[in-house]
Order: sequence, then structure tokens, then C-alpha cells
Amino acid sequence: MASYSYDVPVFKKKLIQRTSMVVLVFGLFLAVNFRQVASESRESFLTMFLVLGGLLVFLLAKNYSRQLKTLQGSKVELSGNSLKQWNAQGQCMELDLREVNGIEKDRFRGYDRVLLVLKQGTYVPILNLTDMTEFLAELEKKTGMKATVFEEDSRILTWKTPFAFVPTFGIILAYFVGPWGFKQDLIYIVMTANLLLFLLYLPKDRMNTGGSARRRYVFILAILLVVLTVRYFGLI
Repeated sequence: MASYSYDVPVFKKKLIQRTSMVVLVFGLFLAVNFRQVASESRESFLTMFLVLGGLLVFLLAKNYSRQLKTLQGSKVELSGNSLKQWNAQGQCMELDLREVNGIEKDRFRGYDRVLLVLKQGTYVPILNLTDMTEFLAELEKKTGMKATVFEEDSRILTWKTPFAFVPTFGIILAYFVGPWGFKQDLIYIVMTANLLLFLLYLPKDRMNTGGSARRRYVFILAILLVVLTVRYFGLI
């Protein structure tokens, strides 16, 4: 029997990156709005947002701890003609490898991923194992099948990601140091449009993971952009 654990350090690094992005957005929102608050109201404004910030940090820390604990107690086993996926609670999902009709390998959100294609046409994904190369070799040996490799990568956060939000950073900088004197609502219009375009051009997973959520977010942002634009130009 071969046992494979999950790559916790890699997952931890990506989790910290996602958490930092949430904190950064909250900080930008606080900075933009602080300037609009009257001097006599700034103390109460900061107090309210410090409470909200504390709550946000608490929830993020709790989520961070929960996800790491879940991953640290999970593993994948290959034994005979079966594949077993164990979670942190000791529960097991077993798959008969004789039901596998094909094997695919790609990258999902920066993680190496193996997809088991079952005879029913469904997929069983396995990703972020410590030794994915050894796992795939053992899997190919047991099934007698060669994996089909796809080179696409659906990572969201890369070194290029900040460049996608240059318009947002630019409008915030112009608002604080520029002489143009435009209304604060213009910042929200640019931020909303920027985020909408980012979602529209976001790399898509071959399995269409999160497709329905993406469509909901795009719809909500499109409506919000229309409302903000109409209000900014006083059309209603």
C-alpha cells in the first residue's frame, strides 16, 4: 500500500496570499473613505472600522486554522485495485480503479492536479500531493493507462495580477495627490469596472470549476457599475 500526504507548505503559502489580498482591499477601502469623513467624526469612524477590521481578522484567522487542520489530517492511499481518500475526521471515500476510463494531468490554480475519468463520464480530482510524480507513476502502473497531460494553468494570483488593477491604483493615487478634484464615486466606478474586466478575462478551468459563481459575480458587478455610473452623471 502506498500513502501520499498533501503538500501543506504550498497550500499554506497560497492561503496567506489570498488572505493578504482580502486585508489589502479592506485597507484600501478604509483609506479612500477616511478622507471624506469630517475631522470631528474621524475618531468614531476609525473606531467602527477597527472593530470591523478586528472581526475580519478573527474570521480570516479562524478560516486559516480550519483549512490547515483539515489538510494536515488528510491523505490518499493506493492499495490493490482501490484508491482511498481519507479526511481529517478519519472518513474514507474509496474508488475502484477498475472504474477508471482515463487519466488526465494539468494544473489548477497553481497546483498539480490529476483527474480520474470514470466510465460514467464523471471526474475524480486529486491535487496538491507532496509527491505527485510518484503518485501518478503508481496510478499509471495500477491502471495500465498513460496520463494525458494538459499544459494550461488556471492560476489567479501571479506576479502579473497587480498589473490588472493598475487603473484602480491609478485612480486612487490621482484622487489623493492629483489636482483634478473629481468625486469619490469615480473611484468606485473604476474599481467596479476593473474587477468586472478581471473576472471576465480570468483564466478558466477546463472543468469549469466555479463557473456559476463567476457568472453571478459578473452579473452583480455589471448591475453595480450601471447604478454607479447613472448616479455619478446624475441621470436619475
